[in-house]
Amino acid sequence: MKTVFFKDYSFRYLHQNEDERALNKLNLEIAEGSVVGVIGKAGAGKSTFVKSLNGLCPQVDIGYQDGDLFIDGANVRDREVYEMANKVGIVLQNPELQIFSLTVYDDIAFGPSNLGVKREEIIRRVENVVDAIELRPLIHRSPNNLSGGEQQLLAIAGILAMEPKILAFDEPVSMLDPIGKEQVLKAMFGVTEKNNTLSIITESGADIEAVAEFVDYIVVLDEGKIIASGPAEEVLKNDIVSEVGVGQPQVTELFNKLGKDGIKLDKTPITLNGAVNVLKKELKDKGINSVKRITARGAHKKREFGETIIEVKNLHHYYKNGTHALKGVSLDIPKGQMVGIIGQNGSGKSTLAKHLVGLLKPTNKDAVLKLGDLDCMNPKTKLSDIIKISNYIFQNPDEQLFAETVREEIRFAPRMLEMSKKQMDQEVQEAMDVFDLYPYRKRFIYGLDEDIKTYLAIACVLPMHPEILLIDEPTTGLDTFGEIKMMESLHRLNDEFGKTIVIITHNMKTVANHCDRAIVLSKGEIILDGAPRDVFTQNEELLKADIYPPQITRLGQELAREMDFPRDILTVDEMAATLKSVLKS
Repeated sequence: MKTVFFKDYSFRYLHQNEDERALNKLNLEIAEGSVVGVIGKAGAGKSTFVKSLNGLCPQVDIGYQDGDLFIDGANVRDREVYEMANKVGIVLQNPELQIFSLTVYDDIAFGPSNLGVKREEIIRRVENVVDAIELRPLIHRSPNNLSGGEQQLLAIAGILAMEPKILAFDEPVSMLDPIGKEQVLKAMFGVTEKNNTLSIITESGADIEAVAEFVDYIVVLDEGKIIASGPAEEVLKNDIVSEVGVGQPQVTELFNKLGKDGIKLDKTPITLNGAVNVLKKELKDKGINSVKRITARGAHKKREFGETIIEVKNLHHYYKNGTHALKGVSLDIPKGQMVGIIGQNGSGKSTLAKHLVGLLKPTNKDAVLKLGDLDCMNPKTKLSDIIKISNYIFQNPDEQLFAETVREEIRFAPRMLEMSKKQMDQEVQEAMDVFDLYPYRKRFIYGLDEDIKTYLAIACVLPMHPEILLIDEPTTGLDTFGEIKMMESLHRLNDEFGKTIVIITHNMKTVANHCDRAIVLSKGEIILDGAPRDVFTQNEELLKADIYPPQITRLGQELAREMDFPRDILTVDEMAATLKSVLKS
């Protein structure tokens, strides 16, 4: 039975020109019992696709629509948003927009309560959901005291508890640790299978490996149009996925690379297990039982750094609710290093970062916290002193953007520093150049795509010339092109301007490809600290922090279970070079 039916459906926001469309003449039928991935680069129309399903577009996000959209036989154009609530449950990109109760438990129960569900059934649903995605330790906490990833889990839990006929998730696992992503997608898949409902999940590329494990159908959007659709195994191995900026799962990219180098394998998989099975057979059939790592050209090389610019010793932090967020953290970071801080949601990553920019103070007086020559524990040290050295870019750029236009946002810091007009203009131009923001200089911030907002959030602190940049989830919601642009820009700041860059991220590929060092936090403590190649081989310790290594690293580790195979391969290029060295011969 058709659950979703788009018929010549188009949508244009008020801020778009008459010849522009967020969605352009969509024709699509989706049956119940499916798990559908809607993929595309940032700005392709994925969020509009999701918000059209229950009428948020155009009733809340106002605009113009043409054509028809039927949900379970009802034309959404003839229904109010509240009438669609028991049919379509939507999780938006920003979880804070959907969280408002006093406790986690109450927030999950809010949805089914408003649907008039009986008390006993509400309790059953809430209990099932908190166990399915492991929220039980948080049920009495205030949502306001949760990390961004924990808030994302809560928003998902609230929708799952409503048990709608259609679950529509907009980039639902972007803020979650690797195991959290798996748990949420398993829960979504389980609900779909059990109730024969429909699940729709959007993805820009960073989590394409996780999504590929669960979806059975893929729709590719580009500039508001459907340019490909079909079974996941067919679509994801097609080059069109990379061409539009989403990127393929690492194992799929690997097999395509090998194929172009003349190494033909049985099939091109889209999942880790699929790749392991094909390569195991191929290596066994060729009598290969020992493989040595070949370092690909252009691989990340060990670099030399300057003196210590961040010194932390025995840092503890207790929040007012009693949560012991940091437990004796100690670390030194040298000038010019690019560091990735990773760990499960609620592990203390953002709490640590906020100490390094003066937004939080250690709760123990014997802590050491120095930024260069500045002693942050000295009572005379002010926040204004700290931000001249170190600056923090929030996970959600909307939390720090407030001006009307891009140019005005970047001009704010120079204006506060009372720069001359000539110097101000120069600083603004240089900041825009780093992220290619000049074409957007007159654009209103409200109408910008999320990737541009992220670039802007970083650009607007550059005129202050901080030596240290702490960036919370810089690649969240970015497509492959956007991630490449982001990391190239950060490398430029690191290499040319000498910035020390600390990235807080759940994107293990980013850490493997770009960071000199990986620091792993778990429950407020550092449990691993070293080069990514070393850290990502410590699987037992990583699991304590709910972390999996990058998919391509896991592929090598799975093959190493049955043969002499390197466990520390970090990139697709490295794996391709390594396999090519034995399979071509």
